[in-house]
Amino acid sequence: MVTIIRPEVPLMKVVVRVAVSNNFNCTAPEWAQLGEFSRKFPYKYFFVNCNIRTPRLLTINDHDYKAVITANPDLVPDDRLIGRLAGLDQSKVGFIRVKWLPANTAIQDLIERLLEDGYPVVVTKQRFNSKKSLYTHTDGVGYKWTHNRYRLVGESLEALHQFVDQRSYEGLYICDRAGVGCQGCRLCATLTYGPDVSLRSLNLSSSGVCKYNCPDCYAHAIQQWLAHMDQPLIHYDEVKANKKQKGDTAHIREAQGALCQKGV
Repeated sequence: MVTIIRPEVPLMKVVVRVAVSNNFNCTAPEWAQLGEFSRKFPYKYFFVNCNIRTPRLLTINDHDYKAVITANPDLVPDDRLIGRLAGLDQSKVGFIRVKWLPANTAIQDLIERLLEDGYPVVVTKQRFNSKKSLYTHTDGVGYKWTHNRYRLVGESLEALHQFVDQRSYEGLYICDRAGVGCQGCRLCATLTYGPDVSLRSLNLSSSGVCKYNCPDCYAHAIQQWLAHMDQPLIHYDEVKANKKQKGDTAHIREAQGALCQKGV
């Protein structure tokens, strides 16, 4: 294990999410390259983004970084895969990400079990790219086509808010609950390092293009468009803010405008 010596808290201003457009596969080359970035940028705190299927997931225990782990990348909770968390040093887990589908008791049960085991949980609202995928995974109720995606709305969205707001569920959050992007959410930074820091992204070339095919993955959708435009699929080895972290997407700008009109 290589310990990265970092400055005291007041000097650290940036948290970097590693593997935003791919998956951190926990291989030796990736850990080595991440170590190079940590030494090059000692004032930045890096955490890795993995899914529960990652074969070498338990090597997280051997390194000085926190991890964010998606528990149900395929939407359907798999107890055999969830059981892998027992082999992880819980102090290395920033939070567990759970993809949400409305009225799905298996996902609700998964969240409750994770909370009982002491993990912070961040719920992400699953979006769908087409009517076909929407009806493959849901009955379609509670979704509306807006900004090029089927998104959770109305009573189904309110049901999620009520589930999260139950007092018995401490440590449960919704990713970008207000819809205003990372600057208004800040959960990635707060739960892995602390508040009052900015968030950046890094995709390591040693990780490559993600080999997983999670339902309607946003990164894969963007990469398909980039391939059609004959552009590079991923910008590797550069620490920078992406559009969501900048608040520079149409649906974020619309949400920000709505809040301004309400005087929030």
